[in-house]
Amino acid sequence: MAKALFGVLLLFFLGAWAKEGPEVVTLLIDGKEAVQITTGLVRYQFLAEGGVLRSAYVHFSTYGANPFEVVPGWTGASLPPGISLPFEVWLGDTPLLQKHTAEIKELSDRTISLTLSFAEEKLRVKKEFTLAQDALYTGDFGVSVDGEGSVRLILGHLPAGRDAPELVYIYDGKLQKAPLAPGAYTRFQGLGLLGKDGVFFFRIDGGEAQPFLGRNAAGQPVFGVEAKDSLHLQGRFYTGRNRYVLLVDTGFAPLASSGSFTIILVGVIRFFEWLYRFTGNYGWAIILFTIITRFVLYPLMRNQYRSMAKMQKLAPKIKKIQERFKDDREALQKQLLELYRQEKVNPLGGCLPMLLQFPILILLWQAIMYSAEKIHLSPAFLWISDLSKPDPYYLLVVMGTGVQILYSWYTQRRMPQEAGAGSQFLGYVFPLLMAVLFLSFPAGLWLYWTLTTIVQFGQQLVIDWELAREEKRRVPQAGKDGGEGS
Repeated sequence: MAKALFGVLLLFFLGAWAKEGPEVVTLLIDGKEAVQITTGLVRYQFLAEGGVLRSAYVHFSTYGANPFEVVPGWTGASLPPGISLPFEVWLGDTPLLQKHTAEIKELSDRTISLTLSFAEEKLRVKKEFTLAQDALYTGDFGVSVDGEGSVRLILGHLPAGRDAPELVYIYDGKLQKAPLAPGAYTRFQGLGLLGKDGVFFFRIDGGEAQPFLGRNAAGQPVFGVEAKDSLHLQGRFYTGRNRYVLLVDTGFAPLASSGSFTIILVGVIRFFEWLYRFTGNYGWAIILFTIITRFVLYPLMRNQYRSMAKMQKLAPKIKKIQERFKDDREALQKQLLELYRQEKVNPLGGCLPMLLQFPILILLWQAIMYSAEKIHLSPAFLWISDLSKPDPYYLLVVMGTGVQILYSWYTQRRMPQEAGAGSQFLGYVFPLLMAVLFLSFPAGLWLYWTLTTIVQFGQQLVIDWELAREEKRRVPQAGKDGGEGS
């Protein structure tokens, strides 16, 4: 009994339960047989008619992002007539739209294989797709077409318009925006659409083919690859969000673009991922990240805390000086500077450490957003199944807000009431305002903010204890010096 209870508690605190594998269903779409495979990020739909990919719908979304369809040609929630879909086979200019036989295999509890095949006297077509629950917008494909004459494999509709994605190619590991002439390269390695938000690309890892651009019978522009008599290809497709780290990690690095901020952000993301591999959970990775950053900043933060504590104690003296020299601004500044010099206080000494916290907060927020897919597919943390999404019960929001209010009360309770009741009121209202404005922020960010406030509170207590000890040592020494002088 005790062992069972311990096991349940261990699972709760580590969030180590496994997430389910891909969901596979067969259904009718507009009267056509289809196989639907839903992974952790994408819902794929394959039609038996033509053996094509009808849809690759990114159902996963986090703060600031929406679900969207990746297969080109869709208009809103509908697919217009005359659109050629990915993996449609043409024999010359004639599309092969006969019904394919579908075979589904469970390769493991997290990986599904779908085979779509068609055969007649002089033609054999076989298309194999492998999709995994935790794949990062990717799937593996294999296409084999044995026939006579020119064979073309359509990989998508070519959209047009101002915001349309760009058709790009990869030759010899380099991105090209136009097909290269024969002899200008060693190997053609794929083509697809690259947009600001989404990527729809096919990487060719095995087999020989050349890029193809044309129009179907309905006059719609299409792109794909072609070969003579037979076509045998193996590769991987990417149907998802344009994320630098995801493109690099899944083998589509030539498609990834970076700027100066991206380089900094990627460094934070890689460190964040290393903490995840070390701890096995993104929740513990965020906790460890918080502890490390607070430890690194502590020398600077210590000066801030000491300045804050000393300034609070000097508040009555400052107020008296302000009242005495309220009509002489130059004399007021001289008296305040002399007071700061005597008390060894720098009123601006804590500004820089305070400002350093905001870039760290922004970087962590961006790291969580750009690692959202990996966080979503990772084990849960406590009651939160996905730290890239809002806390389902808002417990972290309540905890974080409560700790901030308590910290504001502690730091402001030593200030005299006449020093400014308005600032004290703001110290209580600001955490509540943050809770309302950032309620839908990722739970991972609230975990960091809550923990960093707790650590900051603890560090403030330590500094106050140090200052109290210094004050006790200084008072007896002052009394002793005064006795000797009398």
